[in-house]
Amino acid sequence: MLLCDIDQAAALLLQAEDVMIITHVRPDGDAAGSGCALCLGLRAMGKRAFLAENPPSMGRYEKYMTPYFAPPDFVPAFVVAVDTPGPGQHPPGWESFAERTDLSIDHHGTNSGYAKATLLEGDSAAAGELVYLILEALGVPLSSAMAEALYTALATDTNGFRTADTTARTLYIASRLYDQGFDTAALTRALFETKTAARLRLESFLFGSMRFPKRDICVMTLPLTAIRSCGAGEDDMDKISLLTMTPEGVKYGLLLRELEDGTWKISLRTDGSANAGDILRSVGGGGHAAAAGAVLPGAPETIEKAVLSALEEVI
Repeated sequence: MLLCDIDQAAALLLQAEDVMIITHVRPDGDAAGSGCALCLGLRAMGKRAFLAENPPSMGRYEKYMTPYFAPPDFVPAFVVAVDTPGPGQHPPGWESFAERTDLSIDHHGTNSGYAKATLLEGDSAAAGELVYLILEALGVPLSSAMAEALYTALATDTNGFRTADTTARTLYIASRLYDQGFDTAALTRALFETKTAARLRLESFLFGSMRFPKRDICVMTLPLTAIRSCGAGEDDMDKISLLTMTPEGVKYGLLLRELEDGTWKISLRTDGSANAGDILRSVGGGGHAAAAGAVLPGAPETIEKAVLSALEEVI
């Protein structure tokens, strides 16, 4: 892995032309917001830049992605991956671009080093922090649209600036973004305070399903039948794994959610006393110290046993 710093990443982008920006599969607020802001920043410099088509998992992030999807005939000369730790996280149809990635901008400690150059800060709260610093190094003035996208990236990956990896730098950048004229109050309400009836039904189901293999471990299982009976869509799934950390005394929360193809999305949360990314790496996943994910086939009972076994080895 060829590691680079902010200035070196900025220098690579300064020389780049016809840029394609790739985000991880089922892009969340950080991936969508970071990719959007980088795209807008490069366009402000007079460069051709697009996002690789990759519909976000939640409709609230569509405005940061869909308008900037590359046309079918666009041929990139430079490929950037944002918030994408490995080839297995590339969206369907873009897997081959892993070998063509010129620069990876990431904050996942599990980044596999697949890109020619990698800007990796595993202790950054969000990839949006790194994109902000790159745009600052490039001397790109922040527009309101860039600021809103980056604020969404920071706010969503820190759960409203409440996670342990939220630093003074995170809050400083957020304050700079706050001054750019978008409606922060409305955005915060949309991201964190408003819940659909379907989401409330999901939460009720999950709290009813919670189990405690040990006093400090909470497990919740969300089968596809329950999702459908609640009338829930992807928007209703945003940060739902955080519910596993709600019970008092819980240090480790595991959510198993069945996907449409019968596989299971695994979300592991910790209080920081064990590295969730390292634990799920043993079953083919990855992520951060406090939150990680994987998608696995098989029976949920078997998957749960494997993840809890990996967790037990650490704790």
